[in-house]
Amino acid sequence: MKPYFLAFLLLTAFSIPGHSGVTVTSNREISTPLDSISSLPSMENLMESIETTMGFTDVFEISSADVNNMEARLVHKHKKILYNPEFVNWIDRCTGNKWAIVALIAHEMGHHLLGHTSNNEGSRPATELEADEFAGYVLRRMGATLSQSQQVMLVIASPQASKTHPGRLDRMMAIRKGWENAY
Repeated sequence: MKPYFLAFLLLTAFSIPGHSGVTVTSNREISTPLDSISSLPSMENLMESIETTMGFTDVFEISSADVNNMEARLVHKHKKILYNPEFVNWIDRCTGNKWAIVALIAHEMGHHLLGHTSNNEGSRPATELEADEFAGYVLRRMGATLSQSQQVMLVIASPQASKTHPGRLDRMMAIRKGWENAY
């Protein structure tokens, strides 16, 4: 059974708080003020669109926070997605469309649904690829093209793998796999 199908079974998982996040590996710096994300729907509306598409009901909470970029975290058994507004603005400016942010939110949802936040182990290449695959699945279900679904990796993913994250090509392949399995 594919991991994103198992996600539906993991909605009620309880465990120790943990986190995993997206790592910015570009040479560009985040340097915008903490202002509103003008060209995007609100983060809450984007997450609500994902939840509606996937048939979830009030499973996740999203809020701005003092984090490096975006991360999934269990807080008292609540599935939270925390984001840095400066990071979101930067991604919006680099990509020029909502799909990159939708990809990141779906990726973090995938960490929760696939049980990655319950083990308190942080980011690992295998779990990052699973979350990327889930994001690809969600993006196609929402109407994104494959190119739109993968675009965020051109901005955030390093060409080379690290101890915590796979390289760009592997991440794009995982998104493609999820996207192709969506229908």
